Amino acid sequence: MRTEYMNRLVEQIRRSDFDAVLLCPSEELLFFAGFSPMMCERFQGLFVKEDGTMFYFCNLLYADELRLELPEDVPVYPWFDGDYMTDVMRDVLEKEGLLGKVIGVNSSAQAFNVLEIMDKVDVTFRNAKPLLEETRVVKSHEELENLRHSAWIADQVFEKALHFIKPGMTEGEIGDFLMREMIALGGETPENIVAVGSNASYPHYSGNSRVVGEQDLVLMDFGCTYNGMYSDISRTVFVGDVTDEQRRIYEIVDEANAAAEAAAVEGAWIPDIDQAARDVLAKYGYAETLVNRVGHGIGYMVHEAPDIKKSDERRLERGMAFTIEPGIYIGGKVGMRIEDVVVINENGEREVLNKAPRELIVIR
Repeated sequence: MRTEYMNRLVEQIRRSDFDAVLLCPSEELLFFAGFSPMMCERFQGLFVKEDGTMFYFCNLLYADELRLELPEDVPVYPWFDGDYMTDVMRDVLEKEGLLGKVIGVNSSAQAFNVLEIMDKVDVTFRNAKPLLEETRVVKSHEELENLRHSAWIADQVFEKALHFIKPGMTEGEIGDFLMREMIALGGETPENIVAVGSNASYPHYSGNSRVVGEQDLVLMDFGCTYNGMYSDISRTVFVGDVTDEQRRIYEIVDEANAAAEAAAVEGAWIPDIDQAARDVLAKYGYAETLVNRVGHGIGYMVHEAPDIKKSDERRLERGMAFTIEPGIYIGGKVGMRIEDVVVINENGEREVLNKAPRELIVIR
């Protein structure tokens, strides 16, 4: 149990309208409790109450494992496959004083479980993701150091990829290379998107079979964790040659990225950072091609608070970490983005963690 962060969570619960928060298996449970068991369709999770006490509810299948992970004073209430789970849940909530109460749920709580319980038990579940994010939106010095090292791993792997990518390779082969190299440098839980040619026009493309042509575009978006902290970098490179149109689009994306990063200073109003990138795209007639937010918070989850978007109305604070990743996406035709992790560091300065080259690169 990570006592410091759990105490922060309890304080947030006391300030909220929640009587408790439910943490189902996830990065969030791992962050607060130091473990996260396998998740299946069977309902389970750690309930944290506003008085600081907690209990775990799970299928009998997991009970012995959970008793090893939890402090002795945290009860584990199991239910058997042959039971009606909601009946057992009702008895537990009554014993724990939560019948008729409001319980916040984390991002991995499965809707079919939550809806079934609400239908049959006198309890109300509500979204607690924003509350949970507030407990870790400001990073400590140690966490910032781990973010720096995680970004360094991503930078090194990008440099290696420039010497690996060749015509005839598939997206999957490049992705496998990125994964291997991140692990070799000490990265954990590596992830990647590799999109070739027009596939890059889909921001969260999930295929892996397209082959790199003699003259082609390769978008790589990848990262890993180091001591639990994520990296996330995107770079777009060209193989063989680059067309005039591709060069123009790349330069616009680079300018938009630079404008947003320049606006990301301590005390900056987040919607202004988002707008800085969009103003550049609008200047060149590409205002409608940025279909997503300009960036997202990063830390123990690859996507967490703060979001760099118009509707996240808050100011940047010292210790916040986030990405800046404007792009141009024309569905089925072309897509490019440049993404860096940025922090407002211990001295209140903007620090771009990714040092990998941003200039237009042609692999020949």
